Amino acid sequence: MSSHFAVLASLALAIFFSPETLVLGLIIAGDKKVPRLAAFAYAIGGILGIAFATGIGLWIAHASGTGAEAVKHHGWPSFVVRVAIAVALLTIGARRALNAMRHKPIPDIAEPEHKPSRIRATLTRRFPSLDLTADLPAPRRVLRAGLAGFAMCGLHPKVFPIAIAAGHQIVQIARPGERALGIVIFAVIAAIPALLPTIIDVVKPGATVGIKEAYERIMKVHGRWIGALLLLGAGAFVGFDAWHDMPGR
Repeated sequence: MSSHFAVLASLALAIFFSPETLVLGLIIAGDKKVPRLAAFAYAIGGILGIAFATGIGLWIAHASGTGAEAVKHHGWPSFVVRVAIAVALLTIGARRALNAMRHKPIPDIAEPEHKPSRIRATLTRRFPSLDLTADLPAPRRVLRAGLAGFAMCGLHPKVFPIAIAAGHQIVQIARPGERALGIVIFAVIAAIPALLPTIIDVVKPGATVGIKEAYERIMKVHGRWIGALLLLGAGAFVGFDAWHDMPGR
């Protein structure tokens, strides 16, 4: 049972050490018109996003026949899903390790020269209010912050597979009480980056800009390596677990 908790904690910490989530939250918390409301909206959106992605993982696990009620996992669908999750975790972990070795800078969406991804550029063209530089009225700024939190914590390609893997892992915990504890462990740690900008704004208003710069300096040196090792370890565990329960063995 401790192995399930260890994997869930590792996955949650991988989200915690994903710099983009907290950096975006700190930028949004620095909103010139409604900083506190924007920070709260980002936190709520982030929590809902994590819950959404984790719920997808729970659904996939049930649909593929993975469950703690069986001694061995049933059939090839479950095996294929678990292998896919392991490959996704190992791939993300390897990319983070490669970026750490190359000392690749963390993208700062607040910089004028920052080039957004193709998906974000397309969404911004179709929905101009999602542009963080757009001058919007207060209600739409709050809505934008909430949507940004949901997208970053629930749909971001670096976070979505991790949350799915966590939901898949939760299903394998047999006892309801321990399963609930696993959910709490993952949710509390994974939600910290979404909640931290709000906490900072409440404790020390206006400090988000300086904290963002200090956080980026630390993450450039240590954060990606930590996240990479956590993801590689979790991916290796899921892969070994899938191979151990492979149908026909």
